Amino acid sequence: MSQHDPKLGQVLGGFTDVKVNGVRNDVVVYQSGLLLLADHSHSDPKRLRQVLDTTPIQELIRQNRFVGFTDITHAQIIKAGAPFKVAIDLAGGGQLEIVERWTSTSLGKDDGKLFQNLLSNLRNTGPMPESAATEAARTWAEDAVVLDAMSNVKVNGIEYDLVILDIGLVFIADPGGFEHGKKRLATLVQTTAPYEIVGRNWLVRYEQIVDARITKSVPVTSELELYDGLRVALAEGRFIQSLTDDTRAVLRAALCSVGATIPV
Repeated sequence: MSQHDPKLGQVLGGFTDVKVNGVRNDVVVYQSGLLLLADHSHSDPKRLRQVLDTTPIQELIRQNRFVGFTDITHAQIIKAGAPFKVAIDLAGGGQLEIVERWTSTSLGKDDGKLFQNLLSNLRNTGPMPESAATEAARTWAEDAVVLDAMSNVKVNGIEYDLVILDIGLVFIADPGGFEHGKKRLATLVQTTAPYEIVGRNWLVRYEQIVDARITKSVPVTSELELYDGLRVALAEGRFIQSLTDDTRAVLRAALCSVGATIPV
């Protein structure tokens, strides 16, 4: 096989003798996903390149496992640098833990850094699952507008960044530290269209909210109930940064638009 395949895209990098869910594998990183080769668990870069060059891709997929980036719902860098450790959640509930060993080697000098950057940026750069693409298309058709944003809010006790749209609230998982919150949010809204933000994150549309209560005005603390029965406890985190000086007022106004009242 050549270093490029029309369906999988270009080979971006790879690793030999890493552990995938505790089992030794070689891992090849394509533009469209990860090829996990359990049958080549004791190879070296030269042998791995030979396997890729001489074995048809469909045969490699049949004998091993291919995980498309569209099947990844969440990726987290547990340990950065070298050796790295990453955790990946898959559509359908599956999980992958990929751990670089001290004995692992890579196809290229910077493959470890490339792989970690790819996973870190996957939410904003990777292909969208079909359901997310449908939601993004609807948001594009609605010409949705960003009203404001707040970093490091708590949703059911878990930290998110919050982007307030005119159609709903978008929660962005694994936000990073609050100290860079304003810069992070400004970069996001300046470089990413609202439909892209929606398609790659968790959108709660205002129309999904059947009940809303603001229990504390400052810091904003609220409770939402969605039509499917899900309850969302939304509150400012202990340390937050806001996109503008009016973010609290904008958030309260958004909640009031679905029936909440500001406590006196």
